[in-house]
Amino acid sequence: MSVKFKAISGSSQKTLQKSKSVVLAENQSFRTDNIARYFLFKLCICYAVRDFLFKTLMYLCTMLLKFWLEGIIIGVLASAPLGPIGILVIQRTLNHGRTTGFYSGLGAALSDTVYAAFAGFGMALIIGVIQQHELWVKLAGAVILVLLGIFIFFSHPERQSVKKLKKKGNPLKHMAGTFAVGISNPHIMLLHVAMFSGFGIVLSHKNLGEAFFVLLGVTMGCLLWWFGLTWIIDLFRSRFSLKILLWFNRIAGIAIILFVVVYMVKTMMQ
Repeated sequence: MSVKFKAISGSSQKTLQKSKSVVLAENQSFRTDNIARYFLFKLCICYAVRDFLFKTLMYLCTMLLKFWLEGIIIGVLASAPLGPIGILVIQRTLNHGRTTGFYSGLGAALSDTVYAAFAGFGMALIIGVIQQHELWVKLAGAVILVLLGIFIFFSHPERQSVKKLKKKGNPLKHMAGTFAVGISNPHIMLLHVAMFSGFGIVLSHKNLGEAFFVLLGVTMGCLLWWFGLTWIIDLFRSRFSLKILLWFNRIAGIAIILFVVVYMVKTMMQ
């Protein structure tokens, strides 16, 4: 009996050990599966987040690029019409060189950017104030333009060397002059309002990123136009004699004064 009992107890112990090893193996397998599932889940989450961030970034870049390009187009279209500022930039480029002409265009670009900001943000209060005092603003601009026209008419062209340009150049003076001419013309703001409406652009303080890229595009578009214009004029500058430049100054001065007269007559009739 004792031998049989020992045999039975030995076999039961072996069975118990086998069952324990099976349970341990199953637990280890379960843990391994859980770890694998955890890392797989984490990997899926990482890929999903990365895909979401990539698509969001691409969307934002596409939208910002769109606003930037539309701003450039608006800037070029706003600067292209040949008005008093265009004549002034051409005259300064022919008489004093490309650098002076470009700085004059830079002042016009800054005034365009200011009016573009007013138009884009829909600043009703500022627009209303300008419209209420529109006549006085136009009169101030007319006085500035007439004085510029007279100054250009009587100015004598001088071919300055590079050294003279570096010593006597005053970019702030040229920038301030064209900025004053541009900012004293409220119709530029109405032009920007029409263009912003045409492109369906409405700037908002809630989306300052979009507003920044639109206004940056407007400034770059204006500068692109004035850079190209002064570069082309400067290419042919050497072919003009002093006599031709003198006559161009007189024609440009008369053209600016006539522009002011016609502009003010239309304003009074309205």
